[in-house]
Amino acid sequence: TNRAIIGKDTRLSGYMFEEAMCAGFVSMGMDVILVGPIPTPGIAVLTRSLSTDVGVMISASHNPFHDNGIKLFGPDGYKLPDDTERAIEAKLEQDMSGELALPGDLGKATRLEDALGRYVEHIKSSFPKGQNLEGLKVVVDRAHGAAYKVAPQVLWELEAEVIAIGAAPTGRNINDGYGATATENLQKAVLDNKA
Repeated sequence: TNRAIIGKDTRLSGYMFEEAMCAGFVSMGMDVILVGPIPTPGIAVLTRSLSTDVGVMISASHNPFHDNGIKLFGPDGYKLPDDTERAIEAKLEQDMSGELALPGDLGKATRLEDALGRYVEHIKSSFPKGQNLEGLKVVVDRAHGAAYKVAPQVLWELEAEVIAIGAAPTGRNINDGYGATATENLQKAVLDNKA
């Protein structure tokens, strides 16, 4: 059975995209692994480590909450080539009702509960053995986005003192006054906390 893994950021519309994509894959006979909010590189890592056929990240990166998009990863964990994405887009314009799985051949969806923990361990494994961040005070701007749990967890486990900002996602506030396109709150927090 072919398998897909689907992650998303914290945008409200991510729930709709996630359910629609899951239904589409299942209707074609594929099994789906749902991981919920996770940073985009986490989907790349999990696509490869879980040997899925495709990884899907539902995110519009640094754009406002009302934008959303889909990033696709191949089994190697790398973004699909543009020509492959164009072929998929062209297929979406065709009537595929004749290719649907029969009722007994439908795929199934499961939730991977430890996805964030796996990704945290992967990130930590890239840090030099025997070293840590003890003595560092780090401000983490999570932009109310997909890294709102992972980023401070990794830094804390590496023994840094962590000050988190932009850490209250509502589905409508991603990148609102925080993140890579709005660094004023981060700058202020670094100075105020002598980080």
